[in-house]
Amino acid sequence: MKVEILNPKAYCAGVSNAISLALKVRKDNPHREVYVLGMLVHNNFVVKSLEKQGIKSVNKIEDIPDGQIVIFSAHGHKRELDAIAKEKNLTIYDSICPKVLHNITLIEENLEKGHQIIYIGQAGHPEAEACLSLSKKVILYDKNVLKNYQLINDESPLVINQTTLNILDIKNDHEDILKVFPKARIADEICGSTRLRQKAIVDSSTDVDLIIVVGDQKSSNSKRLLEIARSTHPHVSSIMISDARELDVSLLINKNHIVISSGASTPNEIIDEVYNRIINY
Repeated sequence: MKVEILNPKAYCAGVSNAISLALKVRKDNPHREVYVLGMLVHNNFVVKSLEKQGIKSVNKIEDIPDGQIVIFSAHGHKRELDAIAKEKNLTIYDSICPKVLHNITLIEENLEKGHQIIYIGQAGHPEAEACLSLSKKVILYDKNVLKNYQLINDESPLVINQTTLNILDIKNDHEDILKVFPKARIADEICGSTRLRQKAIVDSSTDVDLIIVVGDQKSSNSKRLLEIARSTHPHVSSIMISDARELDVSLLINKNHIVISSGASTPNEIIDEVYNRIINY
């Protein structure tokens, strides 16, 4: 049996930076409470590991005691949270991914020039919420809205996207938008790590007979890897698991070539555990 781990694997640079920042804040503030608003990164193992080191995750900023420390997640955060944090006299640290920050800056520059923004993203995802909170002129992509011209009054809106989307789907979205707004300016902002991970699955050998994506159920980029696997290898079994314990070993029977892909917030040790369970089966 051939077992192949695709590259890139484990943490992307943005995730590594966010975790390093959180650990540094904890070390530098031994006598203060440190809180992360939401999940620092979308992996439950990472969140639990941080909690063991005294970095607590909360869902509401109101749950953080006044005067303590808040770390905003790598995905970005709603604009209004900054004002609330200041009112609570919180010390603010922001672990936002540089790619997400780049997108926010690009959106803000276009808003200042009077443009509207068509944002392609996943409703409810913190990255999308962060971008949508910048202005009512940032409009979540909806085919029906575009076709009816209900909200877009800009001849050349900026089209930008969440950084962890499916590279195949977004091409179709761009084509649909350009049919309605031929002068729209397309900023294809899929992050490099996401693009490379998806492309590695697309380029996988035709003799693969099982694709395993290792990632958290809340991880958008991990879910997109599974989508890519199923769309580009429709005759291959493709599954997503969060760790080795979730692997149904009966799926390994009669398999000759297994590929392991991983989300950008999946710890390397989790990937190794999956690999070892397979080869020791």
